[in-house]
Amino acid sequence: MFGVMSRRKKIEAILLSLPAFLLYSFIFIYPMISVFRLSLFKWNGIPNSPLQFVGIQNYLALFADRKFFTALTNVGIFILSGCILILPVAVFLATVVQSKLRGKRLLKTSYFMPQVISRTAIALMWYFLLYPEGGPLATLIHGLGFDSVNVNFLGSQTYAIYAITVINAWTYAGFNMLIFSAGLTAIPEDVYEAAKVDGAKGWQKLRYITIPMLKSSFQIFLLNCVVGSITTFEMVYVTTGGGPGSASEVFGTLLYKNAFTYNNYGYSNAMGSFLIIASFLASVLLTGLFARGQKE
Repeated sequence: MFGVMSRRKKIEAILLSLPAFLLYSFIFIYPMISVFRLSLFKWNGIPNSPLQFVGIQNYLALFADRKFFTALTNVGIFILSGCILILPVAVFLATVVQSKLRGKRLLKTSYFMPQVISRTAIALMWYFLLYPEGGPLATLIHGLGFDSVNVNFLGSQTYAIYAITVINAWTYAGFNMLIFSAGLTAIPEDVYEAAKVDGAKGWQKLRYITIPMLKSSFQIFLLNCVVGSITTFEMVYVTTGGGPGSASEVFGTLLYKNAFTYNNYGYSNAMGSFLIIASFLASVLLTGLFARGQKE
C-alpha cells in the first residue's frame, strides 16, 4: 500500500512539474541546442538557402580570429574593472545605507536608479556626456585650461574600453549595493557587540566578522561580474559599436556583426556556443571555489 502511495506521489510530482519543464525547454534548452547545431554549418541566414555542413571549421576560425582575442582581452578588463571599481564602491554604498544616517532611503533609491533605466538610454546619456565637441565633460576640461587633453575618450583606441568600464561601473554599483546591503543585514548585531566587548577595533571587525560573513554576497557579485562581462553587449554597441577599429570589441558585438552585418550565421552561432559554455564553466568554477572555501 505504501509503495502504491509513493508511486502515486511521484507521478503527481512529475505531472505538476511537467508544464514548467516544457516551458523551460521551449525557452532555454531548445534554442541552446539549435545554437550548437547551427554552429556546425555554414549558413547565410536566408531561410530557403541550404545549410552547408563544415564540422568544427567555424570554431577553428573563431580561435584564429584576432578580433576574438581582442574581445577576450576586453572581457578580462571588464572583469578586472568590476573588482577594482564596482566592488569597493558597492560595499561602501551598502555601509552608507545600512548606517543610521538620515535620508538613507533616498540615498538607496538614488543609488539604485540606474537599474530601472534602459541600458540603451544610459549608454546614449553617457555618449552625449562624453561627446568630444561641446559635451559637458569636454567643455569642463577645456574650461579648466587643459586644452591639450584628448577628450575624445570613446573615440580613442587606447581609452575607449576603459571609458566604457567606468560607465558600466556607474550603472551596476547600485544593484550590487543591494546585494551587499542584504548581506550586512543578515549579520547579527550580537556578533559585533561581543567583538566590541572583547576589544576588537573597526578594522578587526571588518576583517574577522564582516568580510567572512559576506562570502555569499561576494559569490553572487563575482558570478554576476564574470558572467555579465562575458555576455555584455548594449553598453559597448551603443557607445562605440566595438570601435574605433576593433579596440572595444566584446563577444556580443562580434556575434551581432557576424550575424546581422556579414550574414555569417554559422560563425556567430559558434561564438554563441562559446558564450554559453564559458558562462556555464565560470558559474561552476566559482561556485566550486566558494563551496571549497566554506568547507575549509
